[in-house]
Amino acid sequence: MKFLIVTTAMLFAIGVRAGLPPLQNGDMTIGTERPAGWGNQWIASGKISVARDATIFHSAPASLRVASEEGKAHGQAQQNVDVKGGEIFHIEAWLKCQGVGQALFGVQSYDANWKGLEFVPVGNALAGLDWQRASADVAVPANAAHIGYICMIEGNCMAWFDDVAISEGGLGAPRTASSPQEKIEPPPKAPNAWTPAEGFWKDFPKAWRQTVQGQVDRAKKGGIDIVFIGDSLTQGWDKELWTSKFEPLRAVNFGIGGDGTPQVLWRIEHGILDGFDAKLVVMMIGINNTWPGYKAPATIKGIETCIAAIRAKQPKAKILLLGVLPIFDKDDSVRGMIREINDSIAKLDDGKTIRFLDFGGKFLQPDGSRRAELYKADRLHLSVAGYKVWAAEMEPLFKNMMETK
Repeated sequence: MKFLIVTTAMLFAIGVRAGLPPLQNGDMTIGTERPAGWGNQWIASGKISVARDATIFHSAPASLRVASEEGKAHGQAQQNVDVKGGEIFHIEAWLKCQGVGQALFGVQSYDANWKGLEFVPVGNALAGLDWQRASADVAVPANAAHIGYICMIEGNCMAWFDDVAISEGGLGAPRTASSPQEKIEPPPKAPNAWTPAEGFWKDFPKAWRQTVQGQVDRAKKGGIDIVFIGDSLTQGWDKELWTSKFEPLRAVNFGIGGDGTPQVLWRIEHGILDGFDAKLVVMMIGINNTWPGYKAPATIKGIETCIAAIRAKQPKAKILLLGVLPIFDKDDSVRGMIREINDSIAKLDDGKTIRFLDFGGKFLQPDGSRRAELYKADRLHLSVAGYKVWAAEMEPLFKNMMETK
C-alpha cells in the first residue's frame, strides 16, 4: 500500500486554501499510475479505467484519464472531501473527450451518512473537440457534510480532466447557500426553420454554447480542408473510421447532437466557417427539425438557407449535401417527410459546386423496413456498421469532388 504525505508547502501546490473546501492535486502533478486523491470510482454500467496520463494534458505534466473499456460505459472517478454546509465557492476544470460520448465534470454533495443531496453540473465536453473549460459557482447545501468532485464519462470514449481549481464564490449574482442554483432559461425557439437560433440542453444549460465555442476556436486555428456539418449522426462518426479516412485529409467534425437547421445557421453565423478556406463542406441536416414540429416545406427552406450561408462564408468550397437518412419504422409518418425533403433538396445539385447524395436506400430492406444491424436500439443513430455503409457510399463522389477543380 502506498501512502501520500502532504506537507504544508504542498498544500499550496495542490490547491487547498483557507475558507474553501479542500482540493488535492487539482493539476494532477502528484501520483504515478493514478493522480493522488482521485482514486474513488463509481460505475453505473460497463467497465472503466482510471489513470494518470503524462502524454495528454491541458498543462504539464499530466492529466486524469477516464476511459471506457470493452465498449460503452457510464462511470466516474472522483475526489471526496469534507465540507461545512453553507459554503459557496467557484470551481473550474478543463475537459477533453475522444471517441463516441461525452465527459462531464460536476460537484456532488452528501450528508453525514453519505446520502446524495444535490449534483451540480459544472460543464461537459463532447467527443472530438479540443479542451473545454467547465466553470460554475457552487452553493453547498446547509445539511451537507461531504462533497465529491466528479469526473464522469458516458459512452464508448476516453476523457481527460486537468487543472481543477477552486476560488471564492459569488462571481455571478449574490446568493446564499440555501438559495437555488443558478437557473438558466432556454433561448427563444426559432420562429421558423430558416432563422438562426441557439441550441440548448436543459441538463447542461451552458454546454451547447461551450461546444460551439470549441468549434469556433478550432476554425480559427486553420489547417482545415474538409468540414462535416450536422447533428448527432455527423457527430457520432465511428472513431476508427474517422481517424483512418478523414483525419489524414485535414477534416473536422462540426456535428452537434440535437441541432436542426436553425442551430446550424446560428453556428455558421457565429464563426464555425471563419478563418480558413475549405475545399469541401459535407452537410447532413434536417431530422431534428421534426421534433419542434417543422414541416417538410419549412425544413427544405431551412436546408436551402444553410446552403446559402455556407456559400457566403466559403465561396471557394464545394458542397456535398447528403440526404436525410430513414429512421424508425416503415409506417412511421416521419418517413414520408424524409422522402419529401430529399426529393426537393436533390434539385439543389448543380453538377459542379453543389452535389446531392441520397444513400438512404442502403439502410432499408426491400419492404422499407430498417436494416437493424445498421442502427442502434433507438432506431435513429447508427451503429459502426452503419457508418461503414455511409463511408462506402459517399466515397466515390467525395473523392471526385476533392480531385476536380
